[in-house]
Amino acid sequence: MVTTEVREVIVVGGGPAGVAAAVFLHQQGHDVLLLDEARFPRDKVCGEGISPQAWRLLELLGFQERVQALRPHPLRGMTLVAPDGTSFRGDYRERQGLAVRRWDFDQVLLEGARASGVEVKEACRVTDLVMENGEVHGVVFERGRGPETLGARLVVGADGRRSVVARRLGLLSEHPRFRKFAVRGYWEGMEGLEERGEMHVGGGGYCGIAPLTPARANVAFVLDQADMAPSAGDLEGFYRTTIAHRWPRIAERLTRATLCDSPRAIGPLALVARRVSAPGGLLVGDAAGFHDPFTGEGVTLALRGAEIASQVAHQALRAARLGDLRLYDRRRRAATQGKFRFNRLLQTVVGRPALANLVAHRLAERPALADRLVGIAGDYLPARRLLGPGFLLRLLFG
Repeated sequence: MVTTEVREVIVVGGGPAGVAAAVFLHQQGHDVLLLDEARFPRDKVCGEGISPQAWRLLELLGFQERVQALRPHPLRGMTLVAPDGTSFRGDYRERQGLAVRRWDFDQVLLEGARASGVEVKEACRVTDLVMENGEVHGVVFERGRGPETLGARLVVGADGRRSVVARRLGLLSEHPRFRKFAVRGYWEGMEGLEERGEMHVGGGGYCGIAPLTPARANVAFVLDQADMAPSAGDLEGFYRTTIAHRWPRIAERLTRATLCDSPRAIGPLALVARRVSAPGGLLVGDAAGFHDPFTGEGVTLALRGAEIASQVAHQALRAARLGDLRLYDRRRRAATQGKFRFNRLLQTVVGRPALANLVAHRLAERPALADRLVGIAGDYLPARRLLGPGFLLRLLFG
C-alpha cells in the first residue's frame, strides 16, 4: 500500500537517541512521528552505567521523575583496576550517575515520548528511504501488510548499529581495524558491589561492572574478535570461563552468585560514520557511529547528539532549508572531539599493560587527578580544556 501522506519529521528508532530527538523537536512545535521495529520493552546489550551529564538532558526532556521512579542504582564514581591489581577511585563531584537496565529505561523514555505528544508506532520496520535527486524525502516501512511509503520533510536516523537510514545513505561502516566484541550477563548475589561502577583492565581486554542493586550487577567484558573464536556454540560456557581465567578477582566475587539468564554478545563494536547529515536526513545515537564503550558514555552521547540535531533541525525546518544540514556535523564534532580524543588515549593505555599499571599507580597516589579523569569520563568536565599536556605529564610522570 502506498500513501501520499507527508509528515514534517519522521524519527526512525525508539531508543534514547530517537526519543530525545523526537521530544526535543516536538517541544519546539514540530509534528513528529517515531517508528521502531520492536515492541517495547525490548532487550539491549549495554554496560548500563550512565554518566552524570545524562540528568541534565533528562530534565530538559521532562523525563527526570519517570527515570527516578525506576529507582536506578546511584553511581557516585568509578573504580578502575589495573592488570597488576592496583586500583584507584575517582568521584563524581558535580552529580551522581546512574545504573539501570535498558529494558526498563528505554521503555520509560518511549512512554514519556508518547505522553509528551509524539506519535509513536511500534512494530514498524523501516526497510528503505524515499530518495529524490540525492535528498531524503521519506521512508518505506512494513507493519505486516506489505511495504508502505510515507513522506517526510526530515528523516532522523536513530535506528542503531545496523541503521537502515545510515547504510542506505552510505554513511556508516564497521571500523577497518578495531574489531572488538562485548559479552554481557546479569548476576544476582554478587559480592562487593558499591555505589560506583567498576572497570577491570587486563586479560587482553577489560571487564565492566555496573551495580543495578546492592546485589545485582551487569558484568560485561570486551575482547578482540580473535579472542571470541571459542564462543561458537556455547556462549555461556565461554562467558563463564573467560571471567574465571582473565579476571579471577571478579570470579571470586561471583562464587555464590547466580547467572540470571543467558549471556548475550554484540560486535564488532566500533562503527565509523563519514558524516552525520545528508540532504533531508540526520543521524543520531549509534547510527552516527560508535566508539569503544570503555568510558560508558553511550547513552549520554546519544541524548546530547539528539539535542544538537534537534537544534539544527529546528532552524532548518523553520527556514525551509533542508538540503544542507552540515551545520549538525560541525556542531556535533565541536561538542565531541575532545571526548573522543580522551577515549583514544584511554585505549592506548588499556592496550599496554605496563602503561596501564603505571597510570593506575599514579592515580592511586593522586586522588584529585583521579577525580578529574573520572569527571571527564562522566561528561561533566570538559576534555578539551583539561586534557592538555600538563595533565598528561602529571599523569605519566607525577
